[in-house]
Amino acid sequence: MTPAADLTPSPADAAFKSMRRSPDGADAQLSTEGQALLSSLDDAVRPKELATRYPRIVNQIARSWRLPTQLDRYLQELLMDTRGNRQGFPLKIVMELSTLREHYTGMSGTARAAGVWDGSQSLFERRR
Repeated sequence: MTPAADLTPSPADAAFKSMRRSPDGADAQLSTEGQALLSSLDDAVRPKELATRYPRIVNQIARSWRLPTQLDRYLQELLMDTRGNRQGFPLKIVMELSTLREHYTGMSGTARAAGVWDGSQSLFERRR
């Protein structure tokens, strides 16, 4: 039997849980915006495994796509453990996130600001 002290969350765990948004049913599947983002990306940069295992992350990326500063920060937070003692993502997920980040960083400012729904601007236009 595990002692009760082992089941008590650490202060860091409790602080993190208070900052984390509560998951909702929509987190379990790709949103329409998330699906649109995935379909707009070239196959080479499309994060397929991420979408399968962590649809909430793809949904957040899609919501932040038109906000370069916010998305850059979010991708950085996903790739770099700033809280310590984290398990981290599987290598395949890290590679997909890194590829997507590199692709996004290389896009022109106009393409970065283009929305998923904006058909006049390619989401994957690269800087020349």
